[in-house]
Amino acid sequence: MNKKEELKHIIIAGFVTIIGLIIFKLIPMYLYGKDILFDASAHIAIAIFVLYIGWFFINKNKSWKLPYFILSFFVLTIFALQRIVTQNHNDIGLLMGLFVGVISITISEWKYLHNKIRF
Repeated sequence: MNKKEELKHIIIAGFVTIIGLIIFKLIPMYLYGKDILFDASAHIAIAIFVLYIGWFFINKNKSWKLPYFILSFFVLTIFALQRIVTQNHNDIGLLMGLFVGVISITISEWKYLHNKIRF
């Protein structure tokens, strides 16, 4: 994949992340107030987006892939625990943030993924 294609994937993922946060974070906050716990966690969604950008650098070196997945898991776990401990989100909000992040990557990588996922 060349740099132009990588940039296209990043822009698509960023756009979908923004749209997802508007739908699952800002609209529920507008309807139910700013102190709700079930709105999508922007911290999780944005962390997934930033980790996705990092993946384009890591993907070029096979020996770094597993450590990067482990690092990503710990980063997202720490963010999730911090959001719960500070009572900014509940499990629904964290799952919605995860959903927004995963959907944004899935949409941006659809050409690759649609042939790989079969039921």
